[in-house]
Amino acid sequence: MKRIVIDVLIWCALTALLVIGALNLGALESHSAVSLRYRTPVSGQAAWQVRSYAAGLNSADTFWPTFWHETKSDITSDFISAKAGCIYYSGNADLVWPAPYKCGSAPGVTDGAGCAVSSALAWKLWGSFDILGKTIDVDGVTRTVRGVFEEDGLVALLSVRDEDKSHSFTAMELSGGPSSPSREDAVSFAIAAGLGAPDSVLLGTPASLARLLFALPLIIMACYGIVLFVGAMKNHPAALRGALFLALIGFAIVLPFLLDALPGRIIPTRWSDFSFWGSLAGQMGDELREYLSLEPRLKDVIYKTLVIKQVAIAFSAIICSITVCFRWHIFTLQSGQTHGLRPKTPAPPNRGVDFGS
Repeated sequence: MKRIVIDVLIWCALTALLVIGALNLGALESHSAVSLRYRTPVSGQAAWQVRSYAAGLNSADTFWPTFWHETKSDITSDFISAKAGCIYYSGNADLVWPAPYKCGSAPGVTDGAGCAVSSALAWKLWGSFDILGKTIDVDGVTRTVRGVFEEDGLVALLSVRDEDKSHSFTAMELSGGPSSPSREDAVSFAIAAGLGAPDSVLLGTPASLARLLFALPLIIMACYGIVLFVGAMKNHPAALRGALFLALIGFAIVLPFLLDALPGRIIPTRWSDFSFWGSLAGQMGDELREYLSLEPRLKDVIYKTLVIKQVAIAFSAIICSITVCFRWHIFTLQSGQTHGLRPKTPAPPNRGVDFGS
């Protein structure tokens, strides 16, 4: 009975970890846009020229830019003032701050007087989330609240119209473009648009690694299941060959979907090119070091927190899956011994008793 309880608890823990990991992976995927960072701010005029350049390309593989920069400002409501992180953006708010909204939404691209605030900031200023239409003062400019998003920190999203050239930006998020954009694609676009090479290029490498880590517990259990199946069918070679044939057909059907789930840049054009894997490992290592050395912004802190959380969840799930396989292996050995399935040690030969003559 004790063994059953322990096994049930381990299975429940593994299931919970996989569910939590899937939800966390979904949140992590929403942060994995191509992000270019500049130490020297990009002027509003330069941002306008980049948009004009992108619009003129008129191609399905064209990037479309969203600009933003972060600062700290005093935000004042009717009676209370608070110091909050302010993110000025021009473009797609979901690329700048992908968060679920409790009510309302982020201001649109043509709304230069709207804003969205975090749930923590809404509660601090008004003690309520029902604040749509209320106004705040940010650096002497009045903004109207269009939405409240879920976030424990004090954050405000402030929209900037495309034609407003008075703001400068330090980051550019790229949407669209090739199906699996590379660093070279992003840098080439920035240079061709007149911005010059960025100081940092952030791709979705952490999200890709997190996706692989999420799959490892399932792969471990699948491999162990295959070993058990082959062992059980070893006395039936014809059935085993048929099962393996069906498994190969199923794998061939599923393989394209598995490859589509991975970024194209980590899939070699020729599988026989073994040098590809060494260069890929070095490239992904460089990208991870670039993430870790990045001067943190609010968005980056959330992204890194999600990555660390996913790593912890994945390793916990791996330990649970290995434990499940090990305990099942011990159970099958004990069960086989109990039912006499294990070969018995032969008894020593009977040499007889010499009673003498």
